[in-house]
Amino acid sequence: MRLGRVFLCLVVASRFSAAVAQDWITPETCRVATQETAVSPEAGAVAEAAALIPNGQGRLWRITTPEGAVSHLWGTLHSSDPAILDLPPELEAVLDAARTIVLESDPRAKSRTELEERFLQAGLWLAPEHMPYGKPYLDGAERAWVEARIAGIFHGAEAFDALSDAGLASYLMTDPCEDFAAGALPVQDHRLLLSAVEAGAEVGALESWDALPVELSQPDRRETAQAIVLIQGAYLNPEGFSEARALAFRLYREGRIGELMEWNRRYLSGVFGADAAATLLARADGYLIGERNDLFLRRMQKFLAPGGALVAVGAFHLPGETGLVARLREAGYRVERVAVRGEAD
Repeated sequence: MRLGRVFLCLVVASRFSAAVAQDWITPETCRVATQETAVSPEAGAVAEAAALIPNGQGRLWRITTPEGAVSHLWGTLHSSDPAILDLPPELEAVLDAARTIVLESDPRAKSRTELEERFLQAGLWLAPEHMPYGKPYLDGAERAWVEARIAGIFHGAEAFDALSDAGLASYLMTDPCEDFAAGALPVQDHRLLLSAVEAGAEVGALESWDALPVELSQPDRRETAQAIVLIQGAYLNPEGFSEARALAFRLYREGRIGELMEWNRRYLSGVFGADAAATLLARADGYLIGERNDLFLRRMQKFLAPGGALVAVGAFHLPGETGLVARLREAGYRVERVAVRGEAD
């Protein structure tokens, strides 16, 4: 995904006051990537369930066209934490040889007109006559956590009532720990972009910079945007935040993406109940992953045809029956996992 998801997979839902939520995320609670993580009693069941997810192990994949042109696919995590910016040597070698780096979107403005459009952020903010909009579908502790984060980002509580559902979803899909590093450190995707610029490689994109907010602003996407808000709000749970973040980073670095997805599903089931969580995930991921994978597959093929491309997308886009690895194979490509230092077998 272009906008990051923090996979707070181990925490148990609890109820906290807004005052607690205001003080919960700090640079110290975010600085947890190297800490040891206790083994959960559920780990065995999670691993067993994750084993049923096709292509759930591995972040780097070699793609060969029917004509023999070779490119690569990499699953990213949208974080600037040092553990995530520490790229494995196998990926560094692919980067050094790549002629084209293809990202979900290119964050650089291409014109003054586009720069103005980015500043205006159409679709993210409500017109004055539609404010205040209190988001009645969001309540409980999750509401307090969301309000606290938005107030912190915009230095005022009024921003929450001024955002559209699409705008709120867009901001919440970013890693809350990036609130402290934005504009100073690149997330991993932008680190790859920097490598491309340094090497003089071409840069491609699979969707426009504003694709997510534009799509989520459509009237028929309102339930999707609200599902994203509810899910992302649940990830802001302060209880166990640091431990869950550490585990998520560890699983990602070990290439255990299927397990990360299963922890995520179980956590949300604990918050909302199994049926409601399944409904929310179907709405959110049906668009964020499923529909966008269709788009990504169509658009990446022009980059794959000549070979020498590195396609970098959020790691959750890779596994599963409708993941990019499976879809590329169905489209006639040979796709093979590349062993990466530090990953599990």
